[in-house]
Amino acid sequence: MPMKAKPTMRKMQKNKNRDNKDTGKYKYKIRTLLPASILCAALCAGLCTPLTVRAQEGTAPEDMIQDAAAPEDALPEDDLPEDDLQAADSPADAPQDDTVPEETPDPYPPSYYLPIESNEIPGWPQGPQVQAESAIVMDVDYGICLYEKNIHAKQYPASITKIMTALVTIENSDLSDVVTFSENAVYGIEPESSHIGIDVGEQLTVEQSLYALMLASANEVAMGLAEHVAGSVEAFVDMMNEKAAELGCTETHFVNPHGLHDEDHYVTAHDMALIARAAYHNPTFLNTVCTVYYEIPPTNMEEETRYLLNHQKLLSDDDWYYTGCRGGKTGYTDQALNTLVTFAKKDNRILVCVDLKTDGTPIYSDTTALLDYGFDNFQWKQTKKEADVAFRLPLDRQLGPDLPLSWADACGLKALFPGWTLLPADISAKDLTTKKAMEPNTAGPWRLKTSYYYKDHYVGYSYQYAS
Repeated sequence: MPMKAKPTMRKMQKNKNRDNKDTGKYKYKIRTLLPASILCAALCAGLCTPLTVRAQEGTAPEDMIQDAAAPEDALPEDDLPEDDLQAADSPADAPQDDTVPEETPDPYPPSYYLPIESNEIPGWPQGPQVQAESAIVMDVDYGICLYEKNIHAKQYPASITKIMTALVTIENSDLSDVVTFSENAVYGIEPESSHIGIDVGEQLTVEQSLYALMLASANEVAMGLAEHVAGSVEAFVDMMNEKAAELGCTETHFVNPHGLHDEDHYVTAHDMALIARAAYHNPTFLNTVCTVYYEIPPTNMEEETRYLLNHQKLLSDDDWYYTGCRGGKTGYTDQALNTLVTFAKKDNRILVCVDLKTDGTPIYSDTTALLDYGFDNFQWKQTKKEADVAFRLPLDRQLGPDLPLSWADACGLKALFPGWTLLPADISAKDLTTKKAMEPNTAGPWRLKTSYYYKDHYVGYSYQYAS
């Protein structure tokens, strides 16, 4: 910014005089160089009176003003030392602007700046910053993690817990079963939490209950389903934890079927993605969460129809709608803040995004950014189909207990189809390393699984079967 020139002492004094012109504080000495006779004549003619008045009013001509404030030995302004000049140009009573500018508040919470682990993979596309404390984008078909932020930190899930509740219910009941709601189911939840106003003794089918659970996030329905499936809420929670372990979850623990806050009720983003991935592969679950609107007709205790609208805004809200969204589940408690699971499909790819602990609607814009990142930066790439090979197996890994002894030393394995990997565009299959392991196969003989890695990051697999 250009600096303004400092006023001279004379200008400053003139300004000071002008500001106080009505006080009569400053007086001027009149210099006269006229002969006495002329001056006397002037006085007699009354010419000096106006001049005196003008001087008192501060309007006398400058060449007739003697500055009374300046000492007689004062140096001319141009001769003043620099330090003295600065002091002279800055009167003590001048206002000093020493106000410290206020800092602009940061619009983002501290969680926005947490590291994104997947961004540290060499050559991996850089993912977006999001406000969530934990977030993940995972491929539904192969379980490949495309985006990872704090994915192993324990977080409170809130109502996305109901994804596991729905999965366990579907696997252990029939849709036509009738659920009769007990007093414990109706009144065993927080009064102000999500519900659809079920009465004690009211009956819904399991199918109707699933829609109330996943669209309206009804907590009393979660309790009723738990009691219907397992006989008690506690027994149902045991089933939830057993299912989580079966799916490979190692950092998750459930204590209720609805997700209302409990310090011992937690998940991680990675575990929640595993649960969501398994649920997506269940057709009944997928059909439920993809539904935008559902009606529950009058029941044995309710004369009016209940109208349910899916809370997942990326599916049902015009302002947030995401093309390709296939439902999911929302959640909120004061401790968990907002949580969100979202499924989306584009072309031949299906992704699940889990966002944990975001405050407010940024969870939808962040999820949109994460899904766009996954769809825009990765593509399926086929690995080379391996020729038929023979692997020598240890005796405890024979392909079956009744096989001939000749199979104990070696077995023929055939690649029935090529493997697939989900990779960034500029990374090819030749950049990958592999790990091989024998696995049991519920549909037939043992199989050899080849897992593919890029920089130790899992990106896909293929199977070879006994020939």
